[in-house]
Amino acid sequence: MYDQPAWTVVVFAGGALALGFVAGARPGRPNLNHPVSKWSDRAPLLGAAGGAVLLWIIARLAVRELNALIIGIIVAGAVVGTLIGWALSVSVKKTARVHFGLQTLAIAAGSAVVAAEIGWVLWRTLITHVEWPSAKQSIPFPQLDVVSGTALTVGGVTIQRSAIFTVAALAICAIVLWFFINRTRVGRGMQAVSQDPDTARLMGINVDRIIVVAFALGAVLAAIAGVSQGLQNSNIQYRMGFLAGLKAFTAAVLGGIGNIYGAVVGGLVLGVVEAMATQYIPGQFGGSTWKDVWAFVILILVLVFRPQGLLGARVVDRA
Repeated sequence: MYDQPAWTVVVFAGGALALGFVAGARPGRPNLNHPVSKWSDRAPLLGAAGGAVLLWIIARLAVRELNALIIGIIVAGAVVGTLIGWALSVSVKKTARVHFGLQTLAIAAGSAVVAAEIGWVLWRTLITHVEWPSAKQSIPFPQLDVVSGTALTVGGVTIQRSAIFTVAALAICAIVLWFFINRTRVGRGMQAVSQDPDTARLMGINVDRIIVVAFALGAVLAAIAGVSQGLQNSNIQYRMGFLAGLKAFTAAVLGGIGNIYGAVVGGLVLGVVEAMATQYIPGQFGGSTWKDVWAFVILILVLVFRPQGLLGARVVDRA
């Protein structure tokens, strides 16, 4: 059986402590945030939950197996935690604004130790019976017959269905993104925020909401790109997005930073350059092993001779 590491006990102990504190503070909903006495008010609950969890940690580090001692550990933890909480309640009685009875302290201690045990047992069962893949192992990507079946032959040219899916997804995403940014209120607000967030805020635009929408939109587009790459590679691994991210940045710079059309054109140009370098450059500098090199060579040339990108507007610095 899998030997659960000791650090998991501490992790579940922290969560159980927080849960016990919240459970003890629920009855009556007392104000435990007074700036002067908040720690004196919280001390009994923290002591009750912490004492119960501390005893549970000691017992679980000594006995890892699941046996009849579980009930004894839970009861003993609840009793010890309640006594510690009561002792702290007496010691801070003069400075505390909120006072807890033994029943409330018992709820905090019992909830903490029960939560710790349940979480630890569930996690132990999960890691024991679930076969976790290696972090460095490639995992087969789900294949769909419509987009990953037999390649199509058109006029003597073989086209992979995954490539058709990628191009179709590119066209649809570009059109939808253009419509969203140029024809919707949120999209226009996004343009305003990108140009001058302070002025946009003064015009009544919720800048924070626009930023959240922009990040969510980027995540959706990244998910579509990930599905496309998974269909082309037939498997996924932990580092598959590193080179793709570099090339996405390269395509954005190639087309012009901030220009949606430029990013699309830059990606297409980058793909064509890689394909032509693979097929038509002879000798040791050609072939698939050198396609990434030529892609970044194009990037360097664009940065040197046209830093604003292929479709980017020239920015004039004014004094």
